[in-house]
Amino acid sequence: MTDSAHMAADSTHRTLPLGDLLAFGDALRADDTPESLLAEVVETLRRIVGSPAVYARLRDLDSDTLYAVAFAGVDATLVERLRATPIGPAIYQPLLRPEYRQSSSYLIPAAVLPPDVPDTEAIIPASALLTPLRGRGDRLIGVIVLAWPDQPDQVTIRMVEAIARQAALAVENVRLAERSARLLAKEQLLAELGRAVGATLDLDTIVRQTIDRLAAAFGSGLVALLDNQETLTVVAAAPPLDALIGRQLPLLSGSLAWVVQSGQPFVVDDCRLHAPDMALFGPDIASCIIAPLRSGGRVIGMLSVVSRQASVFSDEDVDLLEAIAAQVSGPVVSARLYAESQRLAAQVQRRADQLAVLNSIARIVTATLDLRESLPLATQQIQRGFGYPQVDLFLLEEEANELILVASAGRYAPERVGYRQHINLGLVGRAARSGRIVRTEDVATEADYLGLSERLDIRSELCVPLISNGKTLGVLNIESPERAGLTEEDAAVLETVADMLAGAVENGRLYQRAQQAAALEERNRLARELHDSVSQQLFSMTLTAQAAQAQFERNPARVPALLDRLHETATAALAEMRALIFQLRPPALRDQGLVAAIQQHAQHLAHREGLRIELNVIGDERHTRGIEQPLFRIVQEALNNIVKHAAARNVQIMLEFNADQVSMRIIDDGQGFDPTARPSGEGRHLGLLSMRERAAELGGSFTVHSRPGAGAEVVVVVPLRGRHVNIERPE
Repeated sequence: MTDSAHMAADSTHRTLPLGDLLAFGDALRADDTPESLLAEVVETLRRIVGSPAVYARLRDLDSDTLYAVAFAGVDATLVERLRATPIGPAIYQPLLRPEYRQSSSYLIPAAVLPPDVPDTEAIIPASALLTPLRGRGDRLIGVIVLAWPDQPDQVTIRMVEAIARQAALAVENVRLAERSARLLAKEQLLAELGRAVGATLDLDTIVRQTIDRLAAAFGSGLVALLDNQETLTVVAAAPPLDALIGRQLPLLSGSLAWVVQSGQPFVVDDCRLHAPDMALFGPDIASCIIAPLRSGGRVIGMLSVVSRQASVFSDEDVDLLEAIAAQVSGPVVSARLYAESQRLAAQVQRRADQLAVLNSIARIVTATLDLRESLPLATQQIQRGFGYPQVDLFLLEEEANELILVASAGRYAPERVGYRQHINLGLVGRAARSGRIVRTEDVATEADYLGLSERLDIRSELCVPLISNGKTLGVLNIESPERAGLTEEDAAVLETVADMLAGAVENGRLYQRAQQAAALEERNRLARELHDSVSQQLFSMTLTAQAAQAQFERNPARVPALLDRLHETATAALAEMRALIFQLRPPALRDQGLVAAIQQHAQHLAHREGLRIELNVIGDERHTRGIEQPLFRIVQEALNNIVKHAAARNVQIMLEFNADQVSMRIIDDGQGFDPTARPSGEGRHLGLLSMRERAAELGGSFTVHSRPGAGAEVVVVVPLRGRHVNIERPE
């Protein structure tokens, strides 16, 4: 060794103790990075070697490209150029010639350094000493470049190589520490995410927790889910992708379609090379990762993270995103199944509620045949039960071609009941004319909409016609102040309601016609009674009065006898008239009750017809409150039939009252008849029919037991349990 070499070695040992060099790889701080550690190394080498410029490049394992990371003695503007200019194998490998080798380093003369690269500018006019950074297993992880102005000094070069070896081990240790920290952070992130998404069945909470973890790990995030129609929709996103929330992503071709079809992740290092496929993320996005959400062997959605820098994502990032996708896929499926089960449960409950309302409406319309009573109650039940803002019920008057508002319930006062509207006007008229449901989500778009002055806030309307036997009877009209406030489901339910109302209207009208026919028959009967009794007696009184007047001049002695006959005839006529008046409305029925009225009528009839009528009562007649008149009419009609047709001498009436039912039996010992034979007289036929109809109106049964020569028995049983409506109606 020459004297100068010994002097250099001594200087080196004095400047940097060898023990400190060997300890490079052991004294790692928590904030050490490969860049910060190499910055200390190049600064130390520049100082002990006396080099004007020292810098370090690290190798990219995938491309073998060298990236500048640490600098000492290099101008700041040149540092930026070195950082921005990676050196590929095509540039540095031709420099590694055998003649330039010094131990494991290469000393490259300035004359052969490649032009047009910032490295040459940083080193010239000196030579370049390239000292490799080799880690465990002699793996090349980078290179240290020194501007070397002197001749080769093997001792100094070996010292540089020793420092490089220690620096390489330190860099690997830092990378291992970083990787361990990343793995620990990944495990913590996945554990926290697993706890967060596993503790809930709310899909919004799951995607929000996922987005929060993606934003924390990658600085961005997007969750998109596939629906049953294979439409991919963004359900949550963090900046800069939050503008995509609610957007449907294309799946016909491109990267997204490939991810969904293959179930594999897709990495884009430069979105500009995949335009327009990646343009959906926005013009500022340079790179992205797309990872599928998989469950049960099928793709249910995807996760994506993006960056404004190109080639920023590593394999570790892809692994982490796939791990997050695997962590949330199961909870997403569970949340969707739970939401579907809740939807089905709500639908079942809604159906049950609808059925309950329909049953209540059915009970209302079948409890009474009086439309003036049933239709307002049914309309109120529709409005309250289904929660509609306004419900109106129109009936069609065919002769006038007008719709009449007969019932109204809701937020608007019902004083317009009785309002008339021509069938050619409005949406209600359109429904009546066509016999079809009319539904509009916005009445402002309907040219024939007819608005009322007090309903200017109405936005949507649903008109359902009431149809029976192919004939429109009216229209059920629903109105709402909300746009699209009435759905197809409402139309389907109300169509059933309309059928019920149509049946009730038809039955009510038939009942009214039957009542009118019964009233007409009663008037005809009274006319016959008046003609057969009172009219004949009045005619007899007229003849007697004329005879008395004639005898008063010719033979006055006969006048008193004629006057006595006139008095008797007038008395009989008065009795007949009182009997007929009593039949119309017995005062005792109103003032004293059912039993007293039957007893009074039986006594009068027995006295007039010479019958023996016995009345037996069991129980409390207060159970019949509200139905006394139809029960009295049944007894009255039975006695009338006995007087007219039975030729009986004895009649027995038995009444039994209790909380469950009323039982009536009227028995006579007359000539009897065959109930199955065709009636020979219309009077008997109408009498039996009238009693049967009255019993049916009360929900009871009517039975006749008789045979020729053996009398007859009429049995009527009327149930009282569950009666809510006063059946009494004016005759």
